[in-house]
Amino acid sequence: MVTTEKGFTLSEALVAIVVLSLGLLGLERMHIAAIQVNTIASRLTQATTLAQDRAEQLMALPYKDPALTDTTSPGIFDPNPPQGYTIRWEVGTDALSGIKTINIYVTWKNKVDKNIKDKTKSFNLAVQKTII
Repeated sequence: MVTTEKGFTLSEALVAIVVLSLGLLGLERMHIAAIQVNTIASRLTQATTLAQDRAEQLMALPYKDPALTDTTSPGIFDPNPPQGYTIRWEVGTDALSGIKTINIYVTWKNKVDKNIKDKTKSFNLAVQKTII
């Protein structure tokens, strides 16, 4: 009488484990990259929000407010920006129309990898204010 045993051999099980392990390692690498990209996107979103908030604050000021005086580079720096960010703005006034152009710059550093040096990033927002 011949009996056939059903199941996997040890070598088949080991090969399956190796293939599964390689697949999981690839997924983990993709997961790490996704976390890094999400961090970078979060910093950009925060910078955009900071620039928009500063624009709204400056637009709410009276036309002749000292914070809206005509400046040259490097402009006016926010004395209390959130940690990791620098906020500054420059104001230019068109002599003919009296329109003030406010350029707001937010800079920060993205730390992508411990082996890669921090990269400074910036976001710029320009708004215009006129006498009403």
